[in-house]
Amino acid sequence: MRKILFSLLSLICISILPCFSQVIEGNVSMSDRVPTEFFGDWRVDSVCTKSTNTHYFDATSMDIWTLSRQGDVITLMNPLSGAKAEITVNDVKGKTVKFEKRTNYPDEESLETPILTINGDNFTGVDRISIKTFKDGKLIKEDYVEYQVKGTKISGSPVSGILGI
Repeated sequence: MRKILFSLLSLICISILPCFSQVIEGNVSMSDRVPTEFFGDWRVDSVCTKSTNTHYFDATSMDIWTLSRQGDVITLMNPLSGAKAEITVNDVKGKTVKFEKRTNYPDEESLETPILTINGDNFTGVDRISIKTFKDGKLIKEDYVEYQVKGTKISGSPVSGILGI
């Protein structure tokens, strides 16, 4: 009888135990791997190298980008247009960073993916933008543009300047 009771109790414990265990999920933030030199204010000059819609996208542009970080959140702001967005860091390899910014509206989705390499007070790279337009939930067109970008720091010192190195 004791063996049966013990076996029954063991079976109940084994079947109930998964209900009490918790799986802790998380991801590693890549924002802390972004070189500090990227943060600050930048003059960004862009030249279109590919486009599916030359009427929609500018051939050249000049913007101001302000990159800042608070905790794990990186924010990109354009004081000229008033645009502000949290961006996701997809990859960091040395001084090269791949960012992503998604924007969703009821009838439009955009994905912007800059890949930038910093060298002192300058960066170079590519900025790819894809815009999908929907009507009644169906994709009706997709536009794409790729810009070669060059950034020149306006303000915000690289770590070497702050530390006097």
